[in-house]
Amino acid sequence: MGLESVKKYACSAWNSEGRKELPKWAYRKLSSIRTSIYVLCLMALSFMVGTVFPQGESYEEYEKAGGKFLFFVSAFDLLEFFSSPLFLLLAVVFSLNLAICVLERYKALFVRRTFPKLFKPTKSFLLTHDRGHSHEDVRAALKSMKFRVADKDGDWVVMEKGLPYKWLTWAYHAGIVVCLFGVLLTFLFAFEEMMTLKPGEPQTIAPESTGLVQSIWQDKAAPSDFHLVLDKFTTEYTEAPELVYPDDKKARAAIGLGWQGLSHELKDDSLFAKDWWASLRAVAGGATIAEKKIEINDPLELEGYTIYLLGFEQELKLMVDGNPLLIDAKADSEVMLPNAATISFGTLRSGTATRVDGKEEEFTPYVTVRKTDSTGDPAILRLGDSVIVDNVTVTLAGFTESAILSYRYDPGVGVLWAGGLVVLLAVALRFYGAYYLIAYKVDDSDDIVHLSVHVTTKGLLADKQKLLNRLEARLTENDIKPVPLPSI
Repeated sequence: MGLESVKKYACSAWNSEGRKELPKWAYRKLSSIRTSIYVLCLMALSFMVGTVFPQGESYEEYEKAGGKFLFFVSAFDLLEFFSSPLFLLLAVVFSLNLAICVLERYKALFVRRTFPKLFKPTKSFLLTHDRGHSHEDVRAALKSMKFRVADKDGDWVVMEKGLPYKWLTWAYHAGIVVCLFGVLLTFLFAFEEMMTLKPGEPQTIAPESTGLVQSIWQDKAAPSDFHLVLDKFTTEYTEAPELVYPDDKKARAAIGLGWQGLSHELKDDSLFAKDWWASLRAVAGGATIAEKKIEINDPLELEGYTIYLLGFEQELKLMVDGNPLLIDAKADSEVMLPNAATISFGTLRSGTATRVDGKEEEFTPYVTVRKTDSTGDPAILRLGDSVIVDNVTVTLAGFTESAILSYRYDPGVGVLWAGGLVVLLAVALRFYGAYYLIAYKVDDSDDIVHLSVHVTTKGLLADKQKLLNRLEARLTENDIKPVPLPSI
């Protein structure tokens, strides 16, 4: 047979048999536990790669910062690895593997279970039951203990109690599939942007971007049908004394050895922020459709958007030498005064404070101010008060606090929550739920009935010995117990 004949034979064999066997081979591989282990190892390695290489950073910045392995970073797109074709291919293979495993496990749920013909007895004891009713009495006792029959065709009768582990295992895998579907929805449809909302200035959510799928037919998402209004932004502070740590080495050594106690002092600026919140309203057609006081990790959800509070922005209104024309300045910034030095402002403090004695009060807003080239302690500038800098009087005439918001559209969040709850519930029931499988055999060939019991348990709350004791007590409760003779 010549070379050409061999090639023709191989091609014909592939055309006839290979195309039929390839899908079966791929299905077998994707349903294999070994494939799952390989894919999980590769996923773990990919997450390590995403941790080592800074994601989202440009290649030029990475190169300027002295990054290593530039060829591999460029070739495999390691700075955007979680959106690279390599990672997406790995995620698709993992999803297919998991979905096929769930399908196979679902089919197995309805396959008749097989049990061994022989069991090693966990415990054996004698019964005084009537020979003709011993089988029924044992089964009735187990049914009264909430056991159900799993197999009664062999010499050993098998009964079980609790949630079968095969259902929990399937629910666990199905929950992960649901989570992956939620991740897919997030990847395809989610987008997020930021906005700065000022008091008394309603704004409409008008995204300049959109999700991956929506970008096919539109450049940006449609604006919302409602306006957001910031009614109030408030910061909650707590007053705490500051530790006074001495400069003298001997005094520090005495504190370290316990010879001298620590001392504290309460300064004018001894307030520490513990929480901040923004009171939001959503208005549509002149009516309020939603209202909530949002905090960090406590967003407002409305019409598919989740609105988070990220931070705040503070603007100061300054009056210089009594001039009614106010100067706008931002907190935590520097301001050059007319014919004077440059001054630096700290963070504006406004809101409520919990004092050392436990009382809560709303205090007069203030800000720390100092000359930029000064090394001394800053001055406290309260609302309506003034400070003099190089013969220039600076008055804090007013201020504005705006909320920095992040709004996110993500249809996968609800799916992720549902799948995650299923996974957590299935795992919890697997670890803590009590499952019992009991196999028993009654030997009544002689006058004395002999019962052999085999017990298998799963779950941390399952107690094998307690079950055996209950069963023996239930079956022997009517036996005549020997009573000791009274002592003479």
